[in-house]
Formats: sequence, C-alpha cells, structure tokens
Amino acid sequence: MTTPAAQIESQDVASLVRAQLPPPAGVSRAGRAEISQATAEITSSRLGIGFETLDRSMFTAERVYPHLSRLGAKWARVQTGWSRCETEPGRYDFAWLDEIVDSLAAAGVETMFSVTFGNELYMPGVPHESAVGYVPIYYDGAAPAWTAFVRALAERYRGRVTHWEVWNEPNIPQFWQPREVSGRDYADLVRVTAQAVRAEIPDATIIGGATSLVDPAFLVAALRGGLAQWIDAFSFHPYQMVPEHNLRNSHDLLRRLLDEHSPDRRIALYQGENGCPSQLAGHHDDWLGMYAMDQVVQAKWIARRFLADLGVGFDKIFYFHAVDLMERPYRQAGEKVNAPVMMGLIHGGSYAPKYSFEVARRVCHLFDDRTRRTELMCLFTERDPAAPQRSTLMAAPHVATFERDGAPLFAYWLAEDPQQRAEQASIEVELWWDDRLSMDHPVLFDLLTGEVYAVEQPAELRVRDWRSRGIRYRLPLTDYPLVLTDASVLDGFDARWRDR
Repeated sequence: MTTPAAQIESQDVASLVRAQLPPPAGVSRAGRAEISQATAEITSSRLGIGFETLDRSMFTAERVYPHLSRLGAKWARVQTGWSRCETEPGRYDFAWLDEIVDSLAAAGVETMFSVTFGNELYMPGVPHESAVGYVPIYYDGAAPAWTAFVRALAERYRGRVTHWEVWNEPNIPQFWQPREVSGRDYADLVRVTAQAVRAEIPDATIIGGATSLVDPAFLVAALRGGLAQWIDAFSFHPYQMVPEHNLRNSHDLLRRLLDEHSPDRRIALYQGENGCPSQLAGHHDDWLGMYAMDQVVQAKWIARRFLADLGVGFDKIFYFHAVDLMERPYRQAGEKVNAPVMMGLIHGGSYAPKYSFEVARRVCHLFDDRTRRTELMCLFTERDPAAPQRSTLMAAPHVATFERDGAPLFAYWLAEDPQQRAEQASIEVELWWDDRLSMDHPVLFDLLTGEVYAVEQPAELRVRDWRSRGIRYRLPLTDYPLVLTDASVLDGFDARWRDR
C-alpha cells in the first residue's frame, strides 16, 4: 500500500521561490514583517478554513490544531458525520465531535457545522458506511431518524456552534443520491433540518446552498421551493484556476436572486469552499485544468483567492483545506475510490506547513475585520510604456481596496492564470483616498515573501495637470497581490520589523 508521504510530489521549494519570486524592481527593501500574533488574538474575521472529512477520519486533527492556532483563520467548516455519530439506532456518540469543536475553540477558531450525508442504518444498499451523498428524505424511516439526530446534535452544541450549513453540493450527483438532483427537494431537506436545529437553537444561523460552482437554475428551483424562508446565508463553491474569472458576475447574480426572493430580509452570501492543489499529478482535483502546478503557484492562487473574495464582498470566505486528505480513501457517492485531495496548507504526510501556509497566515492576519473593504480610486495606465503594444496582450491588473486603522490599503496584481508564471513588470498607477485616511510613509508589502519595501513617488510623476486626479506612482506588477499601504498598518498588526 502506498504511504501518504509517497503521494506528495517532491519539490525544491527554495528554487521555486528564487525562480518565481524575484525582489520587486523599483522599490527599496525596508525590512521583513514577521507575524507573532496568535489566532486567538484576532477578535473577528470573515476568513475560514476547511476542516471537513473527519466524519471519515481522512486526516489526524490533533496534528493540525497547533497550526490553526497560528494561522489566523477564525472559522472552520466541520462535517457532522451522522454515520459516525449514530452506529446503533437511537444512540449517539458525540465524543469525537466534542474533541473537534473544543480543540478548535482552544485554537481561537469558531466551528461552522456542515450537517450532511446519510447513515447506512436507515439507508439499505448504500455502497459505503459513511453514506456520502445519500439523502435521508428519500428513504422510508430515514427522515425521522435524521430529524432526531439533528435535534440531538443541536441540543449538544447549543451555545458552542452558532452556524449550521445544510448538506454539501446538493446540485451534483456526486453528493445527491439516490434520485436526480432537485432544487425543490433540497429546499425540503433544508426545511426539515432547519426546523430541527431551531427547535433547540432558535437564533441559529442556517446556511443553505453549498452548491458546486454557480448554479442559478438549481438556486431558482430551490428558492421557488421555499428555501429563502429557512436560511440566513447562502454558500457556493466557485472552483476555478483563475480566481477572479467571472467572480463579480457570480456574486452579483446570486445577490440579485437572493434579494428578489427575500426582499425584506438580507440573506448573507458566503464563498463556502474553494481550494487549489500544490502539485500537478497524483490527486483527485486534476479536473481543475492544471498543467504547471507547484507550491509557489498554489500560494499565489490562495493570496489571489482571498483578496478577490474580500474585494467582492462575501460575508464569509473559506479555503479548502487545512491539510491534504490522504489517510483514508476519498469517496463521494457511489463505489469509486478517488485519488487523494492535495489542496491543504499542510502536508498530509508530514503535517509540516507548505509554502502556502505562511502566505495564507499573512492574509488572515492583515485582512481580519479591522480591515474594511472600502472603494478607493486605483487607476492603472500603460503597463509597459517602453512597449505600449504589449498592454493589449495581457489581462488588466486586478485591484481590491480597503482601509485599516486610518490608512488605505491597495492590493493589486496581474490576473493571469497563475500557472503561466507571468514575469514581473512595472505599471503606472494613480491613487486617491479620502482625507480621513492617510499614507504618510508608503510601503509595499509582499504577501508571498513577507518582505516590506519603501516606496517613493518618482519625480516625473509629481507634476499635476488637468488629467491627474490623485497621487501617481510607478510600481512593480506581479501575478500575485502586493499591498501598498502605510507603514503604520504593519506596525499595528503586531509585525516585527527588521532592517528598519
């Protein structure tokens, strides 16, 4: 049998870093930000981490908690595992789930339950004991057993778990069996589950959807089936190799549909699951269209994913997954055993952090709820004045703007496929921010390396004319987010400076 460690692609990460992350040109090094803050010290955040599949024991949770206590993600999505909790009819063992919820809390992380999947006790003929994807409303006797289980679960975790998501990816057959996918039937499952949760926790936050990709037809069918009256939030899983692709349209489409079916009450919108592998081969998720993956490309993708989602304005954002899923066979509905899922921030064999872990950590600490999404002007001009014809050959830079502690933050990057490993360039940018904000000591923070660079406004850009509406800089342009902000912002989130 292949060991977990043997499934991890061997990579010379130091060489990958040297090749893909050269020092930005046109700025001078001011130091390096080293985060010392623990997750528990962050008051609140929209950023979360996937902690799914423990219902199937696919990783060793005890080896991950110490990392989560440093990561800075304040939420963890955990599957409740009916099949693991109830192995004898009417008797529940929640000890394994208690350990998860309590250990996450000790690490400073709040649990969001994904109440999902079936139980072979009530579903004859399911191909695996975990009954992944098999829906209780389709089996005689399973629906009341499901309701009893959910009520017992809610009673157990009242005061400890506030957010309850119903099912996982009900719009695809891999997780919706034994009948065809049905938005109306899913709405009925949500109704039954929400009623059971709220019988014990009246103010519980109920999350619906958890759909694979954007599926407006499924959502409309579910909304017409009454979904909106039972949920407080809707989540979806927009997996794609270019994180920014169609993201604004997806967000705004879902926002419109939810608002139309809930005109008097705003339903929150979550990016509920999204991940990227750290290697090219030997795993389940090659369907993403990969051709040049490695740990550094994964880290770029993660930084872009978080920043793009924050910029669009999702109410919660989850990265999938904390660790590679490889200790047990990975199954969806049916009999097939899939290859491992290698999207973790942590190696599934050694449980050592990947390169992406520290990158995600920088994002989580800098972009907690003290950093607020704010629309500021960020106007890019010719990306290569020496060869202006090139400006039409690459995607325009992508930007997300924020404020924190009285200073603006401009996160920007080239929105090419990160697998292209686009070469660094430079770009002229014109910035404007409200006079209630200040940037007296501009610095450029490299989220991929942790390096901090001093930024000066070039003399030739200081001349204002009728075309200028803000302050102009010439900045390096990379295919991952650089953050232009005031030096006080990095001081303020407990960073340690060197060489400053």
